Amino acid sequence: MKKGFILALSFILLTVFASCGGGKNVKDDSSSGSSSKKSSQQNRGQETGYATIFDNDTALARDRATDDAKSKLVKKVLGENISGTSLMEDYELVSNIVEAKSYGLVKNVQIIKKWQEGTEYFVTIEGTVEPSVVEDAIEDALNRYGKPKFMVLVKETFNGKENIPGFTETEMLVQEIMGNSGFQFVDAAMTQELMKREKAKMTKAVSGTVSEDVQDLLLDDAGAEVIIVGTAETKAQGAATLQKMGATEMKSRSAIIRIKAIDVYTGDILASTSKQAPGLHIEDETASKKAIENALKQIVGKTDDEGKFAAGPFMETIVKKFVKAANAREIKVLIAGLDANELRNFRDQVSNRIRGVSQVMEKGRVGKAARLEVLFAGKTPDFEQELTAKANAMGFDIDVKSSRPNKLEIIAKKIK
Repeated sequence: MKKGFILALSFILLTVFASCGGGKNVKDDSSSGSSSKKSSQQNRGQETGYATIFDNDTALARDRATDDAKSKLVKKVLGENISGTSLMEDYELVSNIVEAKSYGLVKNVQIIKKWQEGTEYFVTIEGTVEPSVVEDAIEDALNRYGKPKFMVLVKETFNGKENIPGFTETEMLVQEIMGNSGFQFVDAAMTQELMKREKAKMTKAVSGTVSEDVQDLLLDDAGAEVIIVGTAETKAQGAATLQKMGATEMKSRSAIIRIKAIDVYTGDILASTSKQAPGLHIEDETASKKAIENALKQIVGKTDDEGKFAAGPFMETIVKKFVKAANAREIKVLIAGLDANELRNFRDQVSNRIRGVSQVMEKGRVGKAARLEVLFAGKTPDFEQELTAKANAMGFDIDVKSSRPNKLEIIAKKIK
């Protein structure tokens, strides 16, 4: 885990939670012990969760009811003690991911009561929720799911010369500014290769059109999860004179940048902006570069003298929206081998047994081949791991033929 990236994400989304009271006080040992005990009591409570019993599997229902109770307890303790703080807001942002990954947010859990009413199973628990543990889980979730890999495709008019996307000054500066803070980018050489080899698809991408073929190319071949597209133009503003160490003619250039960020998984626009800034230097090219850099600092952010990255509104919006989207990421599942009744049972099993799944939709079926769309809190490898681990318990043999960032191809057989 890169320290620079953690600092960058922390600045964007996290406020360091010092204590429930909002600050550290210097006390003697006895006072500290008393304060710690009081804090522990404030963070301890009881909650009741419930779950529907599926296929007479009371053990599964008990586990899901316990998880539901833990989730309610975390929200209750945070809501009562630190409601309205950035920690609570950030938890709401990544709560589905945190819960799906089974983070141990509730400590010293005791089962107070468990019972069944018809097809529902109930569990009452008592446990302790420490905000510092929640904060660690949030940071972990952000580091896993809040750092998309970028591809930058900017059409550039640089001092009257048109530069095609793939290796423009604007693209290089975006990567330099953000890359120093841990953000990842598709290698420029790969981008140039794709611009030549897959011209039609990349032309769509440059225009901001993320069709299914473009989506497959960017995700599978390049690993790009977010593309930044747009235009950049530099032009002369006239000459300025610097009255220092003699009269030196300075070149004044202006840059205007219009860009937007697109989620490759969905094709949705995450953020868009337009900024203009000047640049000054004795050389034309350097003045233009400085103008572009000054405009980009307003857009993506900048690093201060201590090496801390301060994100601009554009980047803040991208990260927040991408993380939010990751709470219910669409995964395409192409499945073969099941008839209509078996497929219906498979959908029900996935919905009820795979942690993090919020919905399973059938998008078409021909014979024993079907296409499903699964909304899942996390990434495809996480879903695949859960699915293969629980397949036998669900009553299916699963053979994963291919796994891509947003797609699984599987052959399934109902266990008789």
